[in-house]
Amino acid sequence: MAKIKYNLARGSDVIRDGMYLELSEAGTSPLRQIAEVFYSDVTHEFSFSCYEGCIPLEEIEKLIHEAKKLLPPAKQES
Repeated sequence: MAKIKYNLARGSDVIRDGMYLELSEAGTSPLRQIAEVFYSDVTHEFSFSCYEGCIPLEEIEKLIHEAKKLLPPAKQES
């Protein structure tokens, strides 16, 4: 059995007013979204959503680690 390959994609969501980092299975059409970390510009909080079961822990850890680096807005220096 071949090992599943995953991709991360960052995007903006105007309807939910924030940004997301999405974990998906590589090479699927239509795109098979596995999990997501969302950063709300309204509440300034992160949320995690999982859409599939049995996701390798290292992929979830990578998703969360990258989301913390890529999603919150850069802090303004005074």
